[in-house]
Amino acid sequence: MSVEPTIPHQVDESSLHKVLEIARRMGSERSLDPLLALILDEAIKLLSAERATLFLYDARTDELYSKIAQKSEIGEIRFPADKGIAGFIARNKACVNIPDAYQDPRFNPEPDKKTGYRTRSILGCPMLDLEGHLVGVLEVLNKSGGPFTLADEYLMAVLGSQAGVALDRARLQEEYQAKVEIERDLDVARRIQKALMPREVPPTPGFDIAGWSEPADQTGGDMFDLFATACGEVGFLLGDATGHGIGPALMISETRAAVRAVAADCSNLAKILAVANELLVNDASDGRFVTLMAGMIDSKTKRVRYSSAGQGPTFLLRREGERVETLEPTGLPLGIMVGPEWPEIALTMAPGDLLLVVSDGILECANAANDMIGADRFVAEMRRHRDQPASEMVAAIARMTEEFAAGEPFRDDRTAIVIKRTDEP
Repeated sequence: MSVEPTIPHQVDESSLHKVLEIARRMGSERSLDPLLALILDEAIKLLSAERATLFLYDARTDELYSKIAQKSEIGEIRFPADKGIAGFIARNKACVNIPDAYQDPRFNPEPDKKTGYRTRSILGCPMLDLEGHLVGVLEVLNKSGGPFTLADEYLMAVLGSQAGVALDRARLQEEYQAKVEIERDLDVARRIQKALMPREVPPTPGFDIAGWSEPADQTGGDMFDLFATACGEVGFLLGDATGHGIGPALMISETRAAVRAVAADCSNLAKILAVANELLVNDASDGRFVTLMAGMIDSKTKRVRYSSAGQGPTFLLRREGERVETLEPTGLPLGIMVGPEWPEIALTMAPGDLLLVVSDGILECANAANDMIGADRFVAEMRRHRDQPASEMVAAIARMTEEFAAGEPFRDDRTAIVIKRTDEP
């Protein structure tokens, strides 16, 4: 639905040709900001006005806001869509012609006071899309040589009608382009994340180890790693960077690289986490941080040392007595502040013992009723599969989350490492 008023006899043919030419130029402009500038400039010339203001409509907040204002020193203006003259136009979807702004009770003089400008007359009209939905409001101020005429009202209505359609198309184009760029970024982040996953498990006599990770969408802030150290131990990592997208993917990649670099000649977990933390504190932005479980497996002594920077809980299922030990974090997440320490804890694993390192995306996996898997349900399921190889256990974790969610989208990445002590000497 568009505004189609009757053509007043005062409208000359040259003005109609100008409107058609403006409409053609608006139709060929696909970018929103240049289109806004074009509409304002042409409205001023077409209506012989001093200034023009364009307010876009935000349907989510029911507000009008100015993204650009001709010759204005004021930044973005945002206000309820039923306030002032622009609000009246928006609510009624009708043009207004006000010969003396200061005599109209709807007029807000504050912008004039801030800029020193004097508004005399106002001509405004709604901008609608093809279905008659409000796109915004266009106003021109201070007609040169006198008040705005009936012919001006007609030209303004036609211009507003064409501008609304053009703006709606440009906004849809920008939304589509933004979606394409986001999807491209997510694809890059996914490739980064996949590159972080170990291709093979280092030989670890006496232990059966497997890991698995699946992002919530096309990206993820999770990672796990398994690597051999110069000290003859095997290191394991499970980390989770806050957020989704390229930023968290790069952050978790940086964390992994820092840990690997330090662990190459030093297996001191406290030092490893301190170095990684200092790096992230210097580089992290927007309040982002990383939770990280880091550990070392000594296949000779069958001991496991670990330190957790905010990552947990981790579960140790003992074969003897079917006991479950919950291993809580030993310190703060990485990247928050310089100075914290992450003491390491040593434990000995007997044959049949299981160490289950998981991200919160598994324990917090939810179904349609918003019920979560939780620690108790997870541990009970792992007990059922404890005699299976580690690779089959991580497959069981993946299967458990899929069945529990029952088609509901996953809210977070799912990552797990299963470390199983075998009877092998």
